[in-house]
Amino acid sequence: MALKANLRDFLDEEGNVLELTEQAKTVFKFLTKIVSSISENIEQPLIDVDLQCNSRADELFCLGGIAATGIALGLIEWHCDTCEASGTISHWQGSLWDRQERTIH
Repeated sequence: MALKANLRDFLDEEGNVLELTEQAKTVFKFLTKIVSSISENIEQPLIDVDLQCNSRADELFCLGGIAATGIALGLIEWHCDTCEASGTISHWQGSLWDRQERTIH
């Protein structure tokens, strides 16, 4: 089952992180690591994220690695190389974890 995450669901109107449950904190940390890795290398077709597959509950822990890509403007797709974990992340652009170089025109 794919995890479809909107990064804004974890943030308030000013972009600050909301108070989260421990499980939500784990998922949020996982997602923001993916966003940071992809946005730093947005021009590359596929990024191996320095992250183990731990987006799920502790009892479902996986030792697989995460690969991700920007599939459309503003949408990141990720998947585990070992298990069936996968998902998308939207509304990440402009967040604190967006590492894209900005061009001033």
